[in-house]
Amino acid sequence: MERLIAESLRTADPLADAVAEEVATRPAARAELDAGLRHGAASLTGASAGLLALLEASEAAVRSVDDAVHDRDSLPFFTISLSGHAFDLGAGALIDSYRPPHSAALLVGTGALTERVIERLRETARWVSQVMVPGWLRPGQPGYVATVGIRLVHALVRRGALRRDPSTEHVPVNQLELARTWLDFTYVAMRADAAIGLDLTAAEQHSVYRYWQPVGRLMGVDARLIGDVTDAASARRLLLRTDDAFGPPSQDSRRLTAAALSTISAELPSISVLNESLSRVLITTVARRVHGPALSDALGVPRTGALQAALPPAVAAIRAHRRLLRHRPRAWQRAIDANLAVARDFGLGEAGTAAPFEAAAAPSGT
Repeated sequence: MERLIAESLRTADPLADAVAEEVATRPAARAELDAGLRHGAASLTGASAGLLALLEASEAAVRSVDDAVHDRDSLPFFTISLSGHAFDLGAGALIDSYRPPHSAALLVGTGALTERVIERLRETARWVSQVMVPGWLRPGQPGYVATVGIRLVHALVRRGALRRDPSTEHVPVNQLELARTWLDFTYVAMRADAAIGLDLTAAEQHSVYRYWQPVGRLMGVDARLIGDVTDAASARRLLLRTDDAFGPPSQDSRRLTAAALSTISAELPSISVLNESLSRVLITTVARRVHGPALSDALGVPRTGALQAALPPAVAAIRAHRRLLRHRPRAWQRAIDANLAVARDFGLGEAGTAAPFEAAAAPSGT
């Protein structure tokens, strides 16, 4: 595994990189890719070999899994409301994604995430909704189309960064960074859920990891990195290895964390009963609980004093309520159905290019 980790820092995504080069030199290729994603590789005539190779690999990635994975394995995600996911995606996954200093430098260098953080956060949340709706990973469906589109954006980011600095030690948006992004949306997000009392059972976690395997392949992640990740223990082992390879957070990491905390605090009142001041204290307190004191200090997450001590009783109450609801199957199913309906509407709403965290560094025009 150590050799694979080292190789991953120097490895990009050849299939997507070939299409990015074509898009950069022949803009019509982007429309061809979109048509192929929506209607299938077989619907295209005269497309390049590189574009067809990306489409065929993407179709194979999602057709290789059982219908049960497509139709049922994402359902545990919908046992949590949109406001709950504001914490696991924001205080959890988003902030954790700023830990690797090379990724943070790329993001700060473009200014995209510090200047347009609200827009990018909404796009990320929309992408996750598109990915998680049952059936939406199949070819032509919103999650499938959006995720392969993100893979292209990553390749365009990588192309632009290498053109600016071809001597860089690590390939930008390399395989290890992609694997870490995958872990942010799986392990870190579920760890954040548990930190605020929104625990998934072991069986539910297995389902989510199983569902994210084809998502990872659509993202272009090397299956050798994530293929054996099936539970929290195996995910944590991989996350620790990636952190060892990337090194500690940087000043850029802290700048991005501060911007994220401010943005989430401003957005949370629109999907909850909290005002902005309380949202800021709460999101900061939850972030410290999720990431722990050492990493929180390294990322510049402020300490929140008395509220930090008051959070455990609130978490216990949330956990107890959730446990009680599980024993009322009809009420539990109604909650899942309601959360799923919200995700469908949100995923089909007006969208730009939905993108996970690294893709926020895309140069203008991509």
